[in-house]
Amino acid sequence: MDQIFRKYLISVLNPDEYSKISDFLADPKNEEEIYTLIKPFWDKEMQEESEVREPNPEVRNKIRQAILIDERDSLKRKLVILKRTVQIAAILITGVIISSLFFFRKPTQEQPLAQLQTISAPFGAKTNFKLPDGSTVWLNSGSTVSFMSRFDQVRLIDLKGEAFFEVTKNGLPFIVSTQYGNVEAKGTTFNVNAFTGENFQTTLLTGIVNVTEKLTGKEVTLNPGQQAGHDGTELKVENVDTNIFSSWKDGKLIFKNEYLPSVIKRLERWYNVKIDLAPDKRLAEISYTGVIEMESFSEVLHLLKVTAPIDFRYDKQTRIIRIVYKKTI
Repeated sequence: MDQIFRKYLISVLNPDEYSKISDFLADPKNEEEIYTLIKPFWDKEMQEESEVREPNPEVRNKIRQAILIDERDSLKRKLVILKRTVQIAAILITGVIISSLFFFRKPTQEQPLAQLQTISAPFGAKTNFKLPDGSTVWLNSGSTVSFMSRFDQVRLIDLKGEAFFEVTKNGLPFIVSTQYGNVEAKGTTFNVNAFTGENFQTTLLTGIVNVTEKLTGKEVTLNPGQQAGHDGTELKVENVDTNIFSSWKDGKLIFKNEYLPSVIKRLERWYNVKIDLAPDKRLAEISYTGVIEMESFSEVLHLLKVTAPIDFRYDKQTRIIRIVYKKTI
């Protein structure tokens, strides 16, 4: 083990050796032996240095994070062995030794590094989960959220798509960041729709939220039953039926005088299908009112067809459904 440990400190291990030393370092039972192996290198380094170096926190954190990732993914990735000169290796030895001592001998003095977590809901599916602070998130089809595994000074959530939030009060700001703007809340339930190419909407059910548009910096405050929406020109606030914009998390799609192009986008995500709308202005003028809950996609297509002058065709090669305006006699 002494020979492998020497090679570990100067980064010249082969994959088998690296796996062996990783398992060795990760086992708490080896703490005393690890200290015995490190000490000679530590003493030599201290003798050769003319001044005492303070560990670089940034470098130390990067090394510790790399160790954690390697331990977690050692069976999934290949080790890339980098050729380093003796001079560069000597500079890094101190950092490696210090970080090893800090990690294995003082585990209670510093919390593990917060890591970025990403959760996605594929088209045709939805999911819900708890954030580190206990808040609940419902994630709609075709959406992704990212957040840190530990919240320190702010609870920052990056959203692409649509999500419903039930925020737990804990004193830290809760901010949902999207490409269009930010939504800040304390203890609140609200829905955010930030799909690319669609109108940005924040709908508040309980509590209070502030919505800030990124492009102009305009900020509005919402009360329960209100929605802030960007119609392509500016951010506006209006009173709405919040159930229409949040029922998706309960397995329902509610349409109220919603135009066909918008209906189609929601159906594509909901059923994981591709629908092509023919370039006919008359199609954009068709609106629907209704509720979809347990219906299959074929049933939905039939409902669309019998309630409006449309027809559809399925291309087996492209697997795309094309909707056209149906001529009436």
